[in-house]
Amino acid sequence: NHEILDSGAKAAAGRKRILILEVARPTLLYLLAFETALVIDENGSQMTSHNCVPSPAKKAKTTTSWRSWKGELEANNGKRFGLQDLLPGFTLRLEHRQGGTLATHRGEERILLYRSDKKGAIAKIIYSSEIQEQPSLQSSVAELQKNIAQAKIHVLDVKSQYRGRDLGGLLFSEAITHLKSKYCNNDDNEDDDFNTNEPLKSDYEQKQLYDVNCSLEAEEDVTRHGKLIAFYLRLGCHVVSKRVQYISDNDFAYRKVPMQVTLKAATTAARKRKRSSLMSKASFLPVQLVGDAGKITVTPSGGSEAGMKFDWLINQADDGIQFSTTHGHFLIASPSGNVTILDQVNDSYSDVDGWATFVPLHISDEIDHDDSPFQQSSSRSLWVLRSCHGTFLTADSVSKCLSCTKLPSFWQANGSNLSLACTSDTPPRRHHYLQCWKLQTHEYVQSMRSTFLNFSLGKATLFEALGWIHTFPAYPFHAWSCEDTSMVSSPSLRTLSFLMAEAARDEGLPDWVQLVALFHELGEAVKKLDPNNTGKMADSIYDWTISTRSRVVGCAIPNCATFSEFRHLNTDSYTDTGVYEANCALDNVLLLWSGPEYMYHLLRHNQTALPLEALAMVRYYLLGDWHEHHEYTSITNEYDEDMLPWVSDFDRLRRKTRLECLDCVDLSDEQCAYLWDRHYSRIAAKYDCDRLFAW
Repeated sequence: NHEILDSGAKAAAGRKRILILEVARPTLLYLLAFETALVIDENGSQMTSHNCVPSPAKKAKTTTSWRSWKGELEANNGKRFGLQDLLPGFTLRLEHRQGGTLATHRGEERILLYRSDKKGAIAKIIYSSEIQEQPSLQSSVAELQKNIAQAKIHVLDVKSQYRGRDLGGLLFSEAITHLKSKYCNNDDNEDDDFNTNEPLKSDYEQKQLYDVNCSLEAEEDVTRHGKLIAFYLRLGCHVVSKRVQYISDNDFAYRKVPMQVTLKAATTAARKRKRSSLMSKASFLPVQLVGDAGKITVTPSGGSEAGMKFDWLINQADDGIQFSTTHGHFLIASPSGNVTILDQVNDSYSDVDGWATFVPLHISDEIDHDDSPFQQSSSRSLWVLRSCHGTFLTADSVSKCLSCTKLPSFWQANGSNLSLACTSDTPPRRHHYLQCWKLQTHEYVQSMRSTFLNFSLGKATLFEALGWIHTFPAYPFHAWSCEDTSMVSSPSLRTLSFLMAEAARDEGLPDWVQLVALFHELGEAVKKLDPNNTGKMADSIYDWTISTRSRVVGCAIPNCATFSEFRHLNTDSYTDTGVYEANCALDNVLLLWSGPEYMYHLLRHNQTALPLEALAMVRYYLLGDWHEHHEYTSITNEYDEDMLPWVSDFDRLRRKTRLECLDCVDLSDEQCAYLWDRHYSRIAAKYDCDRLFAW
């Protein structure tokens, strides 16, 4: 309905996303960016303006944590985080040497790869080259008419513990780059990138250029049959038409396959961007960029090839870090958000260094930030990688490709395996679990049980409570729930509950499972019944009502516990069984105080007719250490083992529904009432869950 937009609204539409809802005359124009509704009459004139900010309960729930870490991003804007902050430990460097007492070939050179914290090279390539002064008898007519230089790769070796990162490809590419600078390119400085703005030199000033025939012998044994040949083919070599030599030494046999790569001298008509050498870089590291499905793919700048998986290097830059392949191609981010590989022959990007630089910004796990020196608290702490355009590097979970978005995505840097993993984890989620580890002790749980298990908050039906949780988001920890203003139409916790009940119904599960799926999240309703205590605490410090992974308190904590890196914050210290008797059963232990734990006790206190399996589902589906990892065997018994399949299947159903509900539309009051009246009210009556409950 663009005809109804006046000039002011058109200008706003050019800057922000708008949604036009034609409900009746006059028409409602909802500007998401400004949270304002403009009521426009049928002639197109603006008449009134109304505030359309969502309800404070829902808005506050999604912005409290966001402001803390978004503010930290702004505070860190002037800080200089580099390669050693991101991946502390060692770095790598290259060293080029010519001749020397160790040289055994004429014109010998070597490139050595060193660790910053150890002596001795971890990888090396040895090669030699010289100008062919007199052509051989086997030279072709074409070769006789050209200036030819001969080169040979004698040794390419990477120590076994450093293989698998294409460091051999890095050394080979560095050697080829040096040979090109020496013989094929007319450059004053062999380590400088080609400057397209530099004027061409006269023929008198230009040095003599040569084509280079670089040969090598790929030596393979039976354990690497075909792998080494494929490695050199990928680097641009080809097998020459000579006889393959087979060598046997007692029980050891291998073959030598002659291979060659030809380097062409540059011409005035084909001045191209050179591969950037790492020889001048102070430090770098090999790294794997991974997402949920493993290595991330990137499309080369030409666009002709499908997304490819590369071995990456992180280079320290002046203003941040840069990613390049082991063959010297830079990862660049364009203003449009596309992330691609800049190949050697592409000069279409004017500011390569700027577009290839990403600034790492650390998101602290601590709630209160001060001006103390930076310390990376754990290998699972979060980072964002900001481009020069103000966008953030991310790995798309659907396409498995890199891109840049305005909304930050978070990365976890692991120095032990040298990887950067794009994670669905967010700062609000980490802050929540940090507070959980800090607060939820055996004493804390006993105190909360004493406070809430007298059920004196008031009386309400479960269906009333479903209406209360409509103001709470289904995904309180998602980054987009903190930034995107379209969150006002994202699914609520009530919608998630109804959709999970419908999923149980579609799978033909028992009716009491459907009822549990509908009611299991109602513990969050306590924030409505107890706003002065639970509600205020949830908004400021810690929201215990949110459904997050649970554990047993009063006994030893399993190593696989969620966010186990925060366990040092917990003051409890117990033996394997702790305060409990051996094999006492989970019914007799204390779990973390949470919304589902409260609901379990509420259903028991109000004496519903739900079967024991239903109560076990409500209480234990968050206890993944037990039903997924089979922990707590010293305190569980046969009864718990009988309950485990029910609990595990309920957790599976919940995870499945949460994934499917990410992009769903929030259910209206009328839709929820329809589902309740047509189906779930009868099941609630059957299991005595349709009356007033004491909360």
